[in-house]
Parts: sequence; C-alpha cells; structure tokens
Amino acid sequence: MSVLSLVATICSAFVVTFVTVVLPSPSTVTASRYAVRRGTRAAAIFLTAALCLDTMVFLILVFGFHPFLNALGAARYLAPLAGAGLVIFGLVMVVTARRDGSHLLSMAAEPEQENGGTTHGPFLAGLLVPAANPGFWIWWTTIGTSFIHAARHWGGLGLGLLLLAFLGGAVVWYVPLLWALSRGRQVFSERIQDRVLVLFGLIMVGFGVVLIWRGVTAFG
Repeated sequence: MSVLSLVATICSAFVVTFVTVVLPSPSTVTASRYAVRRGTRAAAIFLTAALCLDTMVFLILVFGFHPFLNALGAARYLAPLAGAGLVIFGLVMVVTARRDGSHLLSMAAEPEQENGGTTHGPFLAGLLVPAANPGFWIWWTTIGTSFIHAARHWGGLGLGLLLLAFLGGAVVWYVPLLWALSRGRQVFSERIQDRVLVLFGLIMVGFGVVLIWRGVTAFG
C-alpha cells in the first residue's frame, strides 16, 4: 500500500468525522447547552469526556471487535456496510436541514429535560450522552470499523494517525462552535446552516456511494 493511499485514508476519516459531528445530535445539543448556560469550561469538560469515550471505543474495536471480524472472514463486508451507513447519515443531514427547530442555537436555548444530559456533571454527561445514542454505536461499528480495517495495512502508524484524524475531525468543529455559542453567537446563520448541512449531507452520500461501489467490485 502506498503512502498516498494512507494519506487518502486519513484525510477521508477526518472529513467524514467532521461532517458527521456537524449533524445536530444529542451530544452536539448537550455540549451547546453547557456552553450557553455554564460556560466554555463545562463544555470543554463535556467534550473531553466524549473524546475519551471515542478513544476507548476505538481501542476496543482495534484490539477486539475487528480481529473477531477478521477471524470470521467478515471484514471484507465492512466497506459496503460503511457505505450504506454513510448514505443513511447523509440523507439524515439533508432531511434535518429542512426541519424546523433543527438549528443549534434554538436547541441550546430549549428548556432542559428532566433526564437531560445537563442534569449530570459535564464529564459524566460526556460519557453517558453519546453512549445512549444508538447512532454513535452504529457509526463506530460500520464506518469507524471500516476505516480501522483500511488503516491496519500500515500497522501502528496507520492506526495512530487514524485515531488522531477521528479526534481532530470532532475538535475542529466543536471548538469554534462552542466558542461562538458561549458568547450567544451563531457560527452560521440559520439559512447558511441549512445549506451547509445539505452540502455536507451530499458529501456524505457521495463517500457512501464510493465505498459501496468499491465493496461490490471487490466481490466481482
């Protein structure tokens, strides 16, 4: 495998992660509420815990789940499965962009639910909120595992860079978002946010179609 292939894999993982976290989710809404109501420090603690959970899941997949799939001979099915997941996530982004009340600032301003994430300490919430979201596990067991399978070709270096790409894709979105929300501002206007979600959703669908195509041709 060439260095160029490694760079393409890492860059794709970064872009896919970034595009995924742009989609409003329980984690995004909870982090935004912390930034608005308790300040940047609480939001940063929440984000740190969420990234710790991502790291733990990544390591479990690398040392447990993925070798198990290899032993079963099922690893080759990861690419089309991840492609289908990306297509679904992308279509959800497009639909979300056209739904009233999907904007981050309005969601962050909504009253807290009795069992909402902000009723816990920020670090505990950073672990519980993503773990309670089925989409989190679907993403990791399909898209995340597919990237792990690709990065394994370069050994520890590839896996280390992949983890940095996953974490970096989340941080690059969350840091400016939380900074803006903590000051009562929006990163994008509602109209621009809708357009960004549609654009990123289409990008996600495009990535998914490519993965599905590669998976299908690999069986040919």
